[in-house]
Amino acid sequence: MDQLPKTRAEVITISILVEGGLVLGAYPLGWLLGVHPLSNFVINWHDSWIGMAATLPLLPIFLIMIHGSIPFLGKLKTISKDTIRPMMRRCTIPDLIGISVLAGVGEEMVFRGVLQTWLAQDSPPWAAVMAASFSFGMMHSMSKSYFVLATLVGAYLGFLFVWTGNLIAPIMVHFLYDAFALYYLTRVWKPYPNEEQAPIPDEEIDDDFSDDMF
Repeated sequence: MDQLPKTRAEVITISILVEGGLVLGAYPLGWLLGVHPLSNFVINWHDSWIGMAATLPLLPIFLIMIHGSIPFLGKLKTISKDTIRPMMRRCTIPDLIGISVLAGVGEEMVFRGVLQTWLAQDSPPWAAVMAASFSFGMMHSMSKSYFVLATLVGAYLGFLFVWTGNLIAPIMVHFLYDAFALYYLTRVWKPYPNEEQAPIPDEEIDDDFSDDMF
C-alpha cells in the first residue's frame, strides 16, 4: 500500500503516462509491423451501439467477482479491494471517465488495432484473436485469476472486432466496462463498513491538481 500513488495528481499522471503511452506507442509498433492502429476504426452509430450492448454481459461477471465467494477469484477481489479501490477513490468521476477513455482507446489500439490485425494477415482469425488476447492477459497479470479473466475478456473483445470489423466496438466495451467498474469500486462498494472515508466525497478530494503536480 505504501507504494501506491498518494494523491489524485499522481493517479492521473500515472494513468496518462501508461494508458496515453499506449496510444502513442501503438503508432511506432504499427509502423514496425506494417499496420496502422486505426486502419479499422470508423465512427458510426451502428457499431457504437453494438459495443454498448456487448458491454452488458460483462457487468454481471464483474459483480459476481466483487460480491461472490469464488476461491479462484479471491486474489482478484483482494487486488480490487486493497489496491485499485484505495488508489482510484482519490479521483473525481470525470477523472474516472477520462482514465477509462484512455484505457479503452490505448489498449484496443495496441492489442486489437495492431497486434490482432497484424497476426490476422497470416493466420486464421481465431488464432489471431487468441494470440492477441494472451498478450492482453499478460499485461494484466497481477494474479493468475486476473490473467485468466483478462485473457477471456480480450478474446471477447477480439471476436467482437472480427465480427464488426470496426475497432470502435471493442473500444466502446472497454471504456464502458472500465468506467462502470471504477465507479462501482469507488462510489458504491463498501467492503469496510466502518472506514472513515467510504467513499471519499468529491468535495473532500484534493482538487488543487496544480499544487500536487508542481
